[in-house]
Amino acid sequence: MKQFNLTFLLIILMSMVGVRALALDYYDAYDAKIDDIYYKFTGTEAIVTCKEYNLWESSDHKIVITPKSYYSGNVIIPESVIYDGKTYSVTSIGEDAFYECSGLTSITIPNSVTSIGKKAFYRCDHLTSITIPNSMTSIDEDAFAWCMGLTSITIPNSVTSIDEDAFSRCDELTSVTILCKNVGSWFSGMESIKEVTLGEEVTSIGENAFSGCRGLTTIEIPNSVTNIGNWAFSSCSGLTSITLPNSVTSIGSGAFSYCRGLTSITIPNSVTNIGDDAFEFCSGLISITIPNSVTSIGDDAFYECSDLTSVTIPNSVTSIGAGAFSHSI
Repeated sequence: MKQFNLTFLLIILMSMVGVRALALDYYDAYDAKIDDIYYKFTGTEAIVTCKEYNLWESSDHKIVITPKSYYSGNVIIPESVIYDGKTYSVTSIGEDAFYECSGLTSITIPNSVTSIGKKAFYRCDHLTSITIPNSMTSIDEDAFAWCMGLTSITIPNSVTSIDEDAFSRCDELTSVTILCKNVGSWFSGMESIKEVTLGEEVTSIGENAFSGCRGLTTIEIPNSVTNIGNWAFSSCSGLTSITLPNSVTSIGSGAFSYCRGLTSITIPNSVTNIGDDAFEFCSGLISITIPNSVTSIGDDAFYECSDLTSVTIPNSVTSIGAGAFSHSI
């Protein structure tokens, strides 16, 4: 409490006197430095943290607090550390831990770590690859944002929570491997991604999962997937063909809309519903066979599929939405 009161008083005083271009240590972010890594300790756990924070007054007299970058080169995080005679398990990489550490080239994360905090690797632009251990359960907001050198990433099956902005502006990311159960919209809009590998653990490809990934040319959907979410592959214009496994039961609204390079798709007998706008503006789609399992085709499902010359609709279909084949055949 003392530290907070003093800090608050300092900010008030600085605002009153209008100190310009001031930089000072705001507070120490760590409890101890062990083998060149900084930690905070709580209970029996150790959290990797940044060295300290800076307090600045900007040119427009606003108070700015920023982490002080420290780490560089190759960093190996241990599974446990000894501090003040007590052994602590390293369980987390904390918020801002490696913030703007542009000199960081590689990092080894042990299996004891279960979470990566907000902006933990923000703007680590010389970090080219990272292995997330099977112990990891959560990756927080902007954890790897602006890691411009990152080219590949593997999400293990232990992960249950990833913030949608965890990998924002990783503009050189080309290869993604996902082994966790549900695929979220973590890579939506990343045009650099060319290859996606999905493990047999994946059961659902969620809403907007790969929408706008225009560079994506190949993806194999495993037999474990049951659901293709709304707009999951929307505007993936680099995709030319895709095979859906027999495990898939529904194709969400807009799931493959604007996939203009898509010339063929195999819809399995397990699918019962084709959602609204599912294939709209798939102008390269030439022919399609709808299996006997399908009972409904949504509004505008094949709208503006201008190259479509042949469609087979089975007797099982009891509902065809408005404009389902408008401007197509």
